[in-house]
Amino acid sequence: MRNKSLAVLVILCVLLPVSVGARSLLNVSLGFGAAYSPDEGNEFSLGMENPDNWLFGGEISARFAFIQAQAMIFPIECTEDESGVLMIGMGSLSLPIVGSLIALELGAGVGVTYVPTNTADSRAYYALPHGAKADAEDITFSEAVWESPVYLQAGIGTEIGPIGVKLRYLMESQETVGSVLASDAWWGAFAIEKGTLSLALALKMF
Repeated sequence: MRNKSLAVLVILCVLLPVSVGARSLLNVSLGFGAAYSPDEGNEFSLGMENPDNWLFGGEISARFAFIQAQAMIFPIECTEDESGVLMIGMGSLSLPIVGSLIALELGAGVGVTYVPTNTADSRAYYALPHGAKADAEDITFSEAVWESPVYLQAGIGTEIGPIGVKLRYLMESQETVGSVLASDAWWGAFAIEKGTLSLALALKMF
């Protein structure tokens, strides 16, 4: 009798985490969150009290099995008189560690910064690496993507019912999409220019 009870307990201990942690095959969610992006040259922990180092934005993500696509949008202040939007498109792997309770997210993508017309005298442009600017009338969006920096991502996520929480570290590379693809030196993307810590809350749509 004691052996049977022990066997039942062992089976329950094995099956319970699986049933609780099982995640759906398809997940499309909308989310919002905050990102901490300190100034270059400063220690990462410094500057958290400075509101200029924080970004707040939204995102949409779609996951099928282990493959995930994300689009993140952050309104940003480019100068005292100009505001724009940072758009990050990311393809990633979502690898479950404990069912849906904890998943490892590893991905890569591109970040494009677009600055619309802010005043009567200003013109819309794309902000490129090293302070360069490209007039939106002179280049297409796909050309701006080619000249924009590569972004890498490492993080963890959790899904509890329809709610998801994701903690990520976004890394802006010193290389652009064009420079990496043109030279076939994909490892050059790991030359990191800037890091951003992001926390997002997501709501599952279906």
